[in-house]
Amino acid sequence: MKEKLICIGGGVGPMAGVELHRKIIENTETNGTDQDHLEVHHFSRSHDIGDRTRYLLNEISENPAEGMLRTATAIDKAAQAVNKQPVIGVPCNTFHAPEIFNRFLELLKKNNIHAQVLNMIAETGIFIKQSFPNIEKIGLMSTTGTRNFRIYNNVLEPFGFSIIEVPEQMQEELHDSVYNKDWGIKAKSPVSKTARNNFLRFAKILADKGAEAIILGCTEIPSALSEDKLNNIPLVNPMTALSRALISEVAPEKLCSIKGLCE
Repeated sequence: MKEKLICIGGGVGPMAGVELHRKIIENTETNGTDQDHLEVHHFSRSHDIGDRTRYLLNEISENPAEGMLRTATAIDKAAQAVNKQPVIGVPCNTFHAPEIFNRFLELLKKNNIHAQVLNMIAETGIFIKQSFPNIEKIGLMSTTGTRNFRIYNNVLEPFGFSIIEVPEQMQEELHDSVYNKDWGIKAKSPVSKTARNNFLRFAKILADKGAEAIILGCTEIPSALSEDKLNNIPLVNPMTALSRALISEVAPEKLCSIKGLCE
């Protein structure tokens, strides 16, 4: 069997891929030298992959899986060049909607691209079970597409979790805090005070509703809430879960303790 290779299907959005790459580095045990880090192939092709929420809402016609297939084709060629087997992680919550994620898997098979693809949503459930085994009520902040299509609910409820979200009338404001062209977290770096304050408020609402942990269910939200906890409630970054799953799949002996970053 070929040695496995971590590959990031990035560009969804661009900073999310960078964050996943950073998480892989943070969670990799090394001897302190550059050469002891894992090989990671990171492909960011934003221009070729349509907005996932807009596709799910029928506002654009091409399935984002088609663009990610073109990225995966490039990944496959790069992996072949170093004689390794690609293990792909896509750092986008909404990409994991079955209409998109399952189509991506179908396209890989149809085009004879032999890559393993990890499901970030499922890996988040596994991560929570391992890290916080006594937690049952999970708060969720997400885009409207992720919420409406129950991308987390459908995967995590079978784990025994109860999902808590902001009131429906507040969802548009949460979505706007991601996408607003003037101050949203996709548009503004560093994060604007408006976006930061909004997400702090949303987290408090979820906590008041009984959330014992909160999933930051859009890959840009951790840029607004970088803390590990708020008022002693764990903030769960799905990219932490995905990064650790990628390392575990490729080189489990190099995975840091689940209790924290490598020391």
